[in-house]
Amino acid sequence: MLEGFSSLMERGGPIMWIIFFTAWIAFIMLAERAIQVHLWIKQALHDQQGLENNPSYQPMEPKGRNGSPVAVLLHRLNWKEINNRSDLAKQMNIQLAELMPRLEGTLPTIAIIGSLLPMLGLLGTVIGMIEVFEVIATHGTGDPAQMAHGISQALLTTASGLICAIPVIFIHHLLVRRLGFLMAVTEQSMLMLYNRYG
Repeated sequence: MLEGFSSLMERGGPIMWIIFFTAWIAFIMLAERAIQVHLWIKQALHDQQGLENNPSYQPMEPKGRNGSPVAVLLHRLNWKEINNRSDLAKQMNIQLAELMPRLEGTLPTIAIIGSLLPMLGLLGTVIGMIEVFEVIATHGTGDPAQMAHGISQALLTTASGLICAIPVIFIHHLLVRRLGFLMAVTEQSMLMLYNRYG
């Protein structure tokens, strides 16, 4: 299996290694975000249920980056500046706006990598076709084996770029939707807290 992989990478040229490592980084980032978003959703749903069932419920104080988004928002509110419901609403809106980039984390970078992978494949195609034309210029059309190598490289890199990009873009889309759900749960919990105030 390792021999087959090495052979495939060799036939695809240096661009194949770039595609492989770029995709590997994207999948590691996706796994990290998926685990983190799953934990946040679990905690946010727990906090929402606690707020619905118990009027005196207070979310646990956040510890590090794994704290519930509701707990993080409550912890960051500047209670000294809150004198009425209008002040509370302003503070909540400010904190919600600041929370979103923290929750997104590496998702924007993953989106860029997902759109970059097919372009890397296309770059490999161009390099492969340059090689084909160099063979034609040097040997004419009488050396099909040399021409086939360039065409093979061109097609391999294109296919690899697309094969890696499709799951990255798809999983990124799923995570963005999960993040939207997390934000909706967080906003509902904050609305419950807002309705209890004053």
